[in-house]
Amino acid sequence: MTAVEADSRPPGFPEWITPALQTKTGRDPLALMTITQDRVMPILVPGVLALSNRARYFTFLPFLLDEFERRGLPPTNDLLSEFIKLREFELACAVQLCPRGHGSIGAIGTMAAQGSLAEDGDRIARRESVESYLGGYGLNYRSPLVDLGVVIPKGTPYGSDEGGKPTPVDVLQRDERARGLADAYRVAIQKTAYYKDWFIGEKGIPVDVLVDFAEHGCLCRLDEAATEQGLIRELLFATQAGEQQEFVHRDVEQRRRSFALFLHTVGREPEAVDNNDIFRESVWDEFIAKPERGGVFGETLAQWAALTAKDYWQDGLSSIFADLCRLGRSEPKPDGLDREELEQLIRGPLLGAGTISVEERRIRYTNSLPTRALLATIGASAGDLPLTAFSNCAIEEATGASGLLLILALLTRLPDPDVCPAGWRDIGLRGSERQPSLLGFARLFSLHLDEDPKVGDTFSWLVHHFVIGAHEQVAYSKLPDFTFRFRWENGLLRFYPIGGGRFEIADIRRTAMSRLSEDMGMWERSESPQLTKVGTTFVKDVLA
Repeated sequence: MTAVEADSRPPGFPEWITPALQTKTGRDPLALMTITQDRVMPILVPGVLALSNRARYFTFLPFLLDEFERRGLPPTNDLLSEFIKLREFELACAVQLCPRGHGSIGAIGTMAAQGSLAEDGDRIARRESVESYLGGYGLNYRSPLVDLGVVIPKGTPYGSDEGGKPTPVDVLQRDERARGLADAYRVAIQKTAYYKDWFIGEKGIPVDVLVDFAEHGCLCRLDEAATEQGLIRELLFATQAGEQQEFVHRDVEQRRRSFALFLHTVGREPEAVDNNDIFRESVWDEFIAKPERGGVFGETLAQWAALTAKDYWQDGLSSIFADLCRLGRSEPKPDGLDREELEQLIRGPLLGAGTISVEERRIRYTNSLPTRALLATIGASAGDLPLTAFSNCAIEEATGASGLLLILALLTRLPDPDVCPAGWRDIGLRGSERQPSLLGFARLFSLHLDEDPKVGDTFSWLVHHFVIGAHEQVAYSKLPDFTFRFRWENGLLRFYPIGGGRFEIADIRRTAMSRLSEDMGMWERSESPQLTKVGTTFVKDVLA
């Protein structure tokens, strides 16, 4: 069966025929990103999603829920969705108009706001922020606000005076913390013409009203609202009185530790605020210098180092995968390769033979070289280079050989799990249904190495077990969405022109932690990013 892209169908293809298979590229072709997204990040940064990354939404959205209830609007999520999306759009317009001009990153409805501001003139017509149900609140902040105990979602038994009946609409918790967050944003904008005269209505809003609103309610203005800023820090980092559940304490403590480690890293490497590679490299280098380090700092560092190592492993497999797809598609055999031809491709063009340069260090290898010898060569020739150098080589070249080199370099540097804090093992043992964990992979490699393999044997083992086999399992699980880059058909491995190139690592919340902590006044940009007194004290209190 041939998968046909929608835009490549021949002229006259009947529109009323629904294809049995929907061709899609798929985002996680080797089931490696899901380890980070679904297994690791909920542990490391609970209650923070990749796009829940602007701190003032943790007061603005509770404020909207509170206003919806106060105004006695019909309690349905359908009406709440419209109410929220209109207000999200108005805030997005205000953010675009803010005289400071630096608060627009992460604003919900930015594209809609930019379009309206370019077209509408002196008054901005009312419209919704995004098409999605419940807007950016539903997409990015509802789950964190529920997890943080601020919002009671629709369908949850609510209130003893109502007999514990399920609430028909999302509502704020009836406690001081939730109401305090809503009140804090209300206090910030209560004197604006927008809140007093234009918050509800159908007429277009004057631009000068939105400019005034921005000067008090923009996402970037938290530094002028110390009380509100402090309430958000307490929301994320303080355990509330009466919260006795063990999981609540665990999540708060873990969130504190991860943010503190991020800020600690910024103190060492200021550019880490904007760069995943620098953040990962700094974490890994500090961990590997003393992997047995204990205490809160050692545990937290070990957790994040395990995630970093897993991502280096993924970078290597991603390059092997991309090169296999490229070479397989270029083969002059559209029906596919038999097993012997595939093996010739793997041990031949995919592996190559000769020399790879990593920051001008030349590492020589051949198909028949013992794998142990190549491991020794990597250590002798480039053992002092950071893993980032091997990762950059794999990403830039995206060849099978560069991917193999990164994986072997990583394996030579993994510490003995028995001497590391428990956090290393906890995160390092997280795998997916179709891929082993990082430490599971290291154990499998150790067993493979006991067989005294050649480099060609090791590479073939990697490709068959962790690339071809894993991808087929992933793609079959996605049917009827057709996401195969290749699959076995009638004894032949057939390659499809779907997607292309490497796939990226999953979001590790570095951006979210960076923006949230900046909004909360824990670091600031001057000549270079630096911790504030609040941030420095937080790091000492948490990691001491």
